[in-house]
Amino acid sequence: MKRRKFLKTGSLITAPLLLNGVPVFAENSTGNAFFDFLAQTTYGCGRILVIIQMNGGNDGLNTIIPVDKYANLSAARPNIILPEASILPLNNNPTTGMHPALAELRDLYDNGKVTIVQGVSYPNPNFSHFRATDIWFSASDSNVDLDTGWLGRSLDTQYPNYPADYPNTDMPDPLAVQIGSTLPFSLQGPAVNMGYNVTNPASLLNVINATTDPAPNNDYGRELTFLRLMKDQSNAYTGRIQAAYNAQATLSALYPASGNSLADQLKIVARLIGGGLQTPVYIVNHPNSHDTHVDQVVAGNTATGSHANILGILSKAINAFQNDITLMGKALNVTGMTFSEFGRRIINNASMGTDHGVGAPVLFFGAAVNGGMIGTSPNIPATSTVSSQVPMQHDFRQLYSTVMQKWFCLSASQTQTVLGSDFSQIPIFSATALPLEDITLTGQYYNGESKLNFKVEDNTHYEKFTVEFSANGLRYDELQQIARVSLNDLESYTYDHRVTAPKMYYRIKGLLLGGRIKYSNTVLLRTNDKLQLISVYPNPVVNNQINVKLFEKPETWVDITIYDLIGAKVYYNRFNDRSSLISFRVPPSFARDTHYIIEVKYGATVAREQIIFR
Repeated sequence: MKRRKFLKTGSLITAPLLLNGVPVFAENSTGNAFFDFLAQTTYGCGRILVIIQMNGGNDGLNTIIPVDKYANLSAARPNIILPEASILPLNNNPTTGMHPALAELRDLYDNGKVTIVQGVSYPNPNFSHFRATDIWFSASDSNVDLDTGWLGRSLDTQYPNYPADYPNTDMPDPLAVQIGSTLPFSLQGPAVNMGYNVTNPASLLNVINATTDPAPNNDYGRELTFLRLMKDQSNAYTGRIQAAYNAQATLSALYPASGNSLADQLKIVARLIGGGLQTPVYIVNHPNSHDTHVDQVVAGNTATGSHANILGILSKAINAFQNDITLMGKALNVTGMTFSEFGRRIINNASMGTDHGVGAPVLFFGAAVNGGMIGTSPNIPATSTVSSQVPMQHDFRQLYSTVMQKWFCLSASQTQTVLGSDFSQIPIFSATALPLEDITLTGQYYNGESKLNFKVEDNTHYEKFTVEFSANGLRYDELQQIARVSLNDLESYTYDHRVTAPKMYYRIKGLLLGGRIKYSNTVLLRTNDKLQLISVYPNPVVNNQINVKLFEKPETWVDITIYDLIGAKVYYNRFNDRSSLISFRVPPSFARDTHYIIEVKYGATVAREQIIFR
């Protein structure tokens, strides 16, 4: 990445935002029918990622300590080593401890809400702050310069035609919010930067509260105040940000009263999330440099000093934020991660500090992570030298691949396109099925007719529903209005549409009693493939009994697999009776009111349908 080009890149603040069109899907298929179907039925996933950037290269060995290698580590860094008794132990992890300043994070870890990924780096690492940061931002190889960021490319995949077609009904909010002086290169998309940024929390509060920084109380000052306010309010998203922030007060009492700007940033993020902002990505910055070449610790009291202060800020900020979104009822939909452009060397230097190194831990936090540690305690030689480094265990792009597929529901093919290669995933997130929310649409196309089914979770809150159709995923026309039929909380509706087109997009528009509009997921049906060659009934499934009707009589055995919406296989069986009607029961462990995907294979035919268990 050429930095001059980066600084010239336009951001959302200056880009014109038009309100034409409502795109839902990119026109190109991923090439994998299952994941195409999965992406269409879980568009956006409703998940939020909060990224904490720890600029300067954090000392991972002084953050997550290999207590099983303590003797070797003590020999390598005698000037800065923590007293062994001060290291915080971790539940069910005898090899590893945390810095004593991370007491709050340790408690989250012990409660299963922190995942440590050990030894994160990439082949042939670069030790320049600028270049290493660009590599992390772009997800490039160390010898390749890219002009786009990994998040920018990922967001462009899920939200095509940005910014021309945004904000819109499906995505009325910023795609990403960054609190910092400039938009990070990680958000640079193919055309523009995909983010909205403010320089600091106070600037965002100016936007939220329609206030400006102080100016002199004279004609010039009043004019300056007016111009500042107009600049802040010129963005199309200002109203949404204001409404979300004002709709949700802080609930946690754990935020530090002062002196922790990271907590101040996360407090604003929590209020925006709690207030209903649909923004999927937030980026905040640790206020302190982690480039601890000098005086990393206090001589004679190594549990204190600049690095201890840095880690204490991080721990208290994350703990308050996690507590806040938990009290808001948003914890299952929000996860966070920390990253720094590189780690530090194993040995200390002569200035009570550490120099640029290779591998370092990355922390994920939230209620949806698999708590614990991924990887092993890093290898520390018995005799370390200036060239000794923490070895790489995980390529950082494995983390990105996992986030995109397991958190943001991109397909394997889409993820490979974003990253330029196939990177294996790691078990960061717990594999639970997605809960049913609001209006959920399913459908199948057979013999010239689209058969639609939609289920409404809070049926009593709606006045009526409108079935909408599009041939291109951009312009939708009304097909039919359907009145609410009962006062049941859960209610199912059907609609049949005679049509023939290469692609048929459907969605349901629900009119709430107060006049507000909510949309269902969008379903894409086709006439030229075999995605709808089965009929599954009853759907919703009752008493775990499933009947599968095949519209072609199988000439071989039939394999039936059921996946949850994260892609985990939860059921498999092979049926050999060559019947066009297969009936079977599944175990009672399937979650109620939750989506699953049933896949049926026989011969060259592969068919899939979405099912719900009641």
